Amino acid sequence: MKPSKILRTAAAGAVAALAATTLLAACGGSSGPDAATSEPTPTPTASSTPAASSPSPTPTLAPTPKASPTRAAGGNGDSAGDHEPATAGGGICTVLSSAEVGSVLGGSTTGAGLPGGGCGFTPADHKAPAATFIETKFATGGMSGAMALATSSVEGTPENLPGIGDAAFVVTGTSFGQPDVQGAGAVKIGSRLINVSLDQNAGESAATVRATMINLLKLAVAQAA
Repeated sequence: MKPSKILRTAAAGAVAALAATTLLAACGGSSGPDAATSEPTPTPTASSTPAASSPSPTPTLAPTPKASPTRAAGGNGDSAGDHEPATAGGGICTVLSSAEVGSVLGGSTTGAGLPGGGCGFTPADHKAPAATFIETKFATGGMSGAMALATSSVEGTPENLPGIGDAAFVVTGTSFGQPDVQGAGAVKIGSRLINVSLDQNAGESAATVRATMINLLKLAVAQAA
């Protein structure tokens, strides 16, 4: 075969092969496997954490008001709560009335017997003075014993009071370091000795306390007659 004929034949084969390849490509015969399609992996959503509940406020307790101190009936005595009438105190107490004592103290009073004897008169107005009466026999301690008893609670110098009973005295001053002036005294009537005390917390002067004490001693003399 002539070389020119060989070249033409080879060229024709190459054209045929190229055409076949093109046809196969058009028909999809030589395409590779389909690429795998990856779906997006869902991102887990973090569960919402519930907000911590705020602690309940601690209630603030209001302070309990404190109760005011109450003065015992009779001032220096301790008749509160025993409910005994003043006459149960014996002696001068059997003839003293709340109205009479109240007229001296400057207001209505309530009388009550004291443990161990005597009586106390407490004013309806807690600012008014209170008074106590205790009767003993004069021979028990005499006037000096009565003065020692009076000054054991009232810090002052006893003053003799001529013309009241057979003998009498009064002392005024502070008591147990408290600022208010208090009063104490006694009067002798025959063989009887009547001890009187006055308790006040209204800031009354020593002169006022002394005058009230003298009137209480005079009342005891008048009722004992």
